[in-house]
Parts: sequence; structure tokens; C-alpha cells
Amino acid sequence: MKLVLLSSTILLAVATGLRADPLGVGDAQEGFVYAKAVCANCHAIASNETSPVPKAPTFDEIANQAESSSETVIERIQAVHPNMPNIPMEREELIDLVAYILSSNDEGPSNSQ
Repeated sequence: MKLVLLSSTILLAVATGLRADPLGVGDAQEGFVYAKAVCANCHAIASNETSPVPKAPTFDEIANQAESSSETVIERIQAVHPNMPNIPMEREELIDLVAYILSSNDEGPSNSQ
């Protein structure tokens, strides 16, 4: 019985940990570089900016709406948006971009570069 309980506890801990951050750790600074090159034409990527395209949410808004969940940010990035182009991304780019977006909630890398 103890073994079953211990196994269940370990399984629950592992499953919960994987759901909390399915991507692992990205490089927020590389995410900023990517965002500046690809996303900044439509989205405000720094906290002190407004989006060039009024209907495009700022990265701060995306992070706040995502409740700091990498999984939710990924869903938002990958969702089909009528006015957003389908931009192919490598997995590493996606991981880094999500790390940058979520870093705005915890005073991440400098946005002023």
C-alpha cells in the first residue's frame, strides 16, 4: 500500500511539474532579438510601448492574459488570427520568444536594446 501511495505521489509531482512549464527554459534575450526582428512591426514588445497596429495586443497584455503560463502563451502564438500572418517558427525560437514574453512579468531582460 505504501508503495502504491508513494508511486502515485511521485507520478502526480512529475505530471504537475511537466504541465507547469512544458518547454523548459528559453533564452529571454534571444526571444527579445527575435521579437524585435519579427514581431515588433505589429506588437509592442517592450513595456513602455504601444502596438504599431492598434488591434495587436502588447506583449505585456499577452503575458498578463496568459497568467504567466508558457502553455497559454504558446496557444496564443499558434492560434489562427485573421489579421496575423502565419510565421513559421523553429522550436527554439518559440521557446525563446515565450521566455521573453513571460519575462516582462518579472522584470526580465532589458527591453531597450
